[in-house]
Amino acid sequence: MEERKNRQSWLDAGLRALAEEGVQGLRIMPIALQLGVTKGSFYWHFKNLDEYQSALLEEWEQSHTQAAIECVEGLGGDAAVKLRHWITGSLGADFMLSRAIRSWSNTDQRVSSVQAQVDQKRIAYLAKLLRDIGWPKADALALGEWTYWAWIGYSTLEGAHASEAQITLILSVLRPK
Repeated sequence: MEERKNRQSWLDAGLRALAEEGVQGLRIMPIALQLGVTKGSFYWHFKNLDEYQSALLEEWEQSHTQAAIECVEGLGGDAAVKLRHWITGSLGADFMLSRAIRSWSNTDQRVSSVQAQVDQKRIAYLAKLLRDIGWPKADALALGEWTYWAWIGYSTLEGAHASEAQITLILSVLRPK
């Protein structure tokens, strides 16, 4: 195994550790052992644990929000099709990391701030899709918030599964009459 690995290897391993163990899993030596490298590899890429945690939060925001939005947009289709992609993708996600970060945000103001930014970005995207399918701006925002809050609740349930019929029903409720 290469001695230093790369920065992305450390970020991927850190996100896995966070998902599996919570913030307590963000320790340099166990992650280094998992990667098969020395602690020096960590310091090649990060000044300290605080910088590493900040980089993990940036990576999470990028890979689990911005990249998801870009993916949905890249799939194309009208706003209703994009809304379906967003909802089915969100419901099919692995929620361990989301739960770990939301839990961490309860004890760390920096994480809470990033979590709030991510929440607002996701709600804004949902509201945009809802406006694009015909809801007035204020209604689209309210529906976007409620849809997102429902997703947060859904993400806390172990083994939750939405059927295609349920997704179709949810989408029909979100379409203006």
